[in-house]
Amino acid sequence: MPSVIETGALLDRARTDLARPDASPHELRSALAQVVPAVEMLLAEVSTLSGQLAQARTCPLTGLPTRAAWTTRAREIVAAGPAAALIVDLDAFKPVNDRFGHDAGDAVLAAVGSRLAEWAAAEGAEAGRLGGDEFAVILPDASDLSARVARLHAALTRPVRHESLRLEVGASIGTARAVDTDPGPAGTHGALLSALLKNADAAMYRAKGRGRRGRRLARFLPLSTRRLADVLTFRKAA
Repeated sequence: MPSVIETGALLDRARTDLARPDASPHELRSALAQVVPAVEMLLAEVSTLSGQLAQARTCPLTGLPTRAAWTTRAREIVAAGPAAALIVDLDAFKPVNDRFGHDAGDAVLAAVGSRLAEWAAAEGAEAGRLGGDEFAVILPDASDLSARVARLHAALTRPVRHESLRLEVGASIGTARAVDTDPGPAGTHGALLSALLKNADAAMYRAKGRGRRGRRLARFLPLSTRRLADVLTFRKAA
């Protein structure tokens, strides 16, 4: 397969021949005969690389965007207007793995991913997997946010069928919304998203009834705002 440099040289040669008023049809056909296959191979390579990039940006188990891909979309939602962020952490997930094996744990994660994606599509939200059994959601803020999060909690805590097993896990959801927040100059949407996630993460830990044990999200940029409010923490009843 010709290199990019070689293909560029072929294109330059063909361009020169096409611009020549005295170029014969044979010369033009010869130039095109070399260029077309090289371009076709480059296009095939681009298609392959695009597919690989899409796979790298999607969690193969849950079907949700990975952290990097989700963050890109989340910033767009934050930039579009008032938004709320959710951090979801599964309760009693480790015992499923320990007792029934990783296949059972994978079945739970796959079901959670599917349910999150379905809920997000209906709510105009974007859900992603941060890692392990932790997920993030960004969505436009609205007055019925409490009911929307309650529907998500109900969906995530439905039993999961795996072979002959009926697996149950809980879900702790921490929610943060920006209220009367000054977006500041251009370029601060990433900082706003970081602050929302930080507050949602703290709210999620409070929902679990335990203190914070180390930062589980990526490092965030500081944000100066007038007010950020945490709301809505859910935990499946014991």
